[in-house]
Amino acid sequence: MTENYTALYEEHKKLGASFTDFGGWQMPLKYSSELAEHHAVRKAAGLFDLSHMGEVWVSGPDAGAFLDYALVGKLSAIADGKAKYSLICNPDGGIIDDLIVYRFSGEKYLVVPNAGNAPTVAVALAERATAFNVKVEDASAITSLIAVQGPRPRPSCSS
Repeated sequence: MTENYTALYEEHKKLGASFTDFGGWQMPLKYSSELAEHHAVRKAAGLFDLSHMGEVWVSGPDAGAFLDYALVGKLSAIADGKAKYSLICNPDGGIIDDLIVYRFSGEKYLVVPNAGNAPTVAVALAERATAFNVKVEDASAITSLIAVQGPRPRPSCSS
């Protein structure tokens, strides 16, 4: 299996990360104690490199209607700046992948499939798009994804 590296790999390495294979990607597993890192995220915030995930842009006048057709749920109802969990299924109803859909505007959405399924999801979306006025663009190879998670994601300032 080919090893892939995120754009932040060298920085993770410099900071002392231990790595593990995740879907063909070398991903940081931990820097020190799993318990200390867990508590840091639960009590304050943590930064996660999710660049191994896929990023598929869907844009155009029919973007919302297309995603309503291609995925599970009414994705056109997502408010701008919000996201929704969804699934992409095969014609028999079996799940190809679970994913997150972000709405940037009425005509622009970002579909984030799991790392190992990103190429399959991008192809399936492109195949389903033929009857819609949309553009499906797999930007996975040129996009990095960072997540900030925890109850206090912004630094507190005192005066």
